[in-house]
Amino acid sequence: MSSPPYPWIIAVVAVLAAAGAGFALLNQPSAAPADEGAADAAYALIQLQSGITRALETLDHRLGHAAPAIGDPALNDDAARAILADLSRTDPAIVDCTASNTEGTLIIVEPEEYHGTEGADIRNQTIVQHVLASKRPIMSEVITVAEGFPAVVINTPIFTSESRFVGFTSIVFQPDVLIAGVAGPVVSGTPFQVMVVQTDGRVLYDTDQNQIGRMTFEDPLYADYPDLLDAARRVSAERCGTATYAFAAGGQAVHKEIIWTTAGLHGVEWRVAVIRELG
Repeated sequence: MSSPPYPWIIAVVAVLAAAGAGFALLNQPSAAPADEGAADAAYALIQLQSGITRALETLDHRLGHAAPAIGDPALNDDAARAILADLSRTDPAIVDCTASNTEGTLIIVEPEEYHGTEGADIRNQTIVQHVLASKRPIMSEVITVAEGFPAVVINTPIFTSESRFVGFTSIVFQPDVLIAGVAGPVVSGTPFQVMVVQTDGRVLYDTDQNQIGRMTFEDPLYADYPDLLDAARRVSAERCGTATYAFAAGGQAVHKEIIWTTAGLHGVEWRVAVIRELG
């Protein structure tokens, strides 16, 4: 049997192998540069999601804090009215604040310009039926409210200090105004577009204000763009993701990338998206 190779031969072979590997790496093409636009868009999306979530939770917290104070006057004294009037001034997105009894009748509506809605029967609203049956908070999607315009409503139950359920209190607000207060600072000075939609495709907010309120799957504006509609279906069905599509609003079609995630309150989900043009 022959003797094993000398140790120095083994060492030379190892060095040559390492050198060859090094030259091979040097000859590889350099890595593609990082897509800074994608990274910036992702960072903006995180800020948007956290900011919108925080804004919704703030409304909900303020309403929940007001409810016990409204409960003991049994919905009908000046103190309850003052609480709702003060609450209505806490955010520019708030249209009005209300208190309703266990029959689903609006008892107090503030500010004063909406006093004419008092006495309205709103028990046919799904969210009213929910809060009366479950006695738990709920947020609606966009609905036509008793005041006669589309808005989002947060309801929370009212209990007296003896834990007697006496009705519910509500914040009626404009989602586009709420979202704009978050989106404006986040994307100011960037090339990004922000869009927030319900899972049914209704546009709650868009940097292009002409898009707000449109129903994506029904509006003829989008009918000639199947890849846009495919992306929209994914946005509705998936809580987060990325897609590309082409769209032209009064000009040549532009290729875009949309990245999205989810914000919301009390089980209602809003898809929050950042859109950028692709070169």
